[in-house]
Amino acid sequence: SVLKQCKDVELSFSDVTGKPEAFKGIKKGMLYLTPYRMIFVSKRKDSMLSFMMPFYLVKGCSIEQPVFSANYIKGQIQAELFPS
Repeated sequence: SVLKQCKDVELSFSDVTGKPEAFKGIKKGMLYLTPYRMIFVSKRKDSMLSFMMPFYLVKGCSIEQPVFSANYIKGQIQAELFPS
């Protein structure tokens, strides 16, 4: 179930080693909040169509509230490794 959806969300990545094309720049789209994860769906035709962030992989999460700009969520997401 979707608890909340937000339009006009911007997603960006920093500190990515060997940053692939899909992680470059600022992505714009919608964010869906569910009980288990956040799901970002890109608004444009982009190399990254969607990005899912399960809560158990999000570390150091904080809500930033700057005085002269928009609020944002900041944190680190760890890649999930699948056994081969």
